[in-house]
Amino acid sequence: MSSNGSALKGSAPPDLAKQVLAQKLAQQIVNQIVSDDVIDDKIEEEENQNKEPTCCQMFCAPFTLKYYQPFFNDLTTKVIAQKLWASFFPFKATFFEIQDGKADLYGPVWIYATLVFSVAAAGNISGYLATPKNIAFHYNFDFIPTASSLLFGIALLVPFAIYMVMKMLGGRHLHLSSVICIYAYAQTCIIPVCIVCSIPNPQLQWGALIYAMINSSLFLIVNYWGELEKNIQAKKHIVIWLIAGCQVVLLLLFKMYFFLYVYTNPYTGSRFDQVTKIDHIDHSFLHHKHY
Repeated sequence: MSSNGSALKGSAPPDLAKQVLAQKLAQQIVNQIVSDDVIDDKIEEEENQNKEPTCCQMFCAPFTLKYYQPFFNDLTTKVIAQKLWASFFPFKATFFEIQDGKADLYGPVWIYATLVFSVAAAGNISGYLATPKNIAFHYNFDFIPTASSLLFGIALLVPFAIYMVMKMLGGRHLHLSSVICIYAYAQTCIIPVCIVCSIPNPQLQWGALIYAMINSSLFLIVNYWGELEKNIQAKKHIVIWLIAGCQVVLLLLFKMYFFLYVYTNPYTGSRFDQVTKIDHIDHSFLHHKHY
């Protein structure tokens, strides 16, 4: 009796064994369903990749967030810092070697946003320092929307123009996203130049802006020199003049609008700017009595 009792105690109850078996069968069924779903998803993904996109998908894709996700992924502070640092050395064609030449939009967005603030702030500081102490200075808040429209406008229009011209002249290894990216990084040198231009000295401002124009133009030309020499050759001077011309126009706009401070006397209508000597100001306003 004792041996039979110990045998019954050592064996599992029938109900428990059935539950364990049912759980195993259920787990196998779930695993099979999941594996089937994964296989179906992979097949559907491969079919979508091989399928040619429709006209609607091609033209509507830029208006979706999914289209821009790859330009913000796999970015690190080190990669952004390397690209920014490379823009200050225009004679080294190393920009497309960073991260295998992968274009990003994270850096360009912050570069243009910083430029808007820098230009607006520097223009007001320059105007404040150029205004005589006896005259009340009024901040020009219109600099912010103007700078935003100008900079984010050229961020798309100028790279698109460069891309189209290079394509028409025979360029092959070109992508619009990479042109937009490198053009934005080329403007990085303008940020410290804006700080210098906050000093209301015309000669200093012209010198700083000319440096920015030369640095940004050379940065673009040197990094695209391989493409120009290989595929465009005889007509590469057209691209060079286009890049240089766009930078000259941009920096002339900076100088003539943001850093050419002009004060208008509200009582006499007389005007003076940074170049005009203080001795030539109409002093009637300074002695005008306020009632």
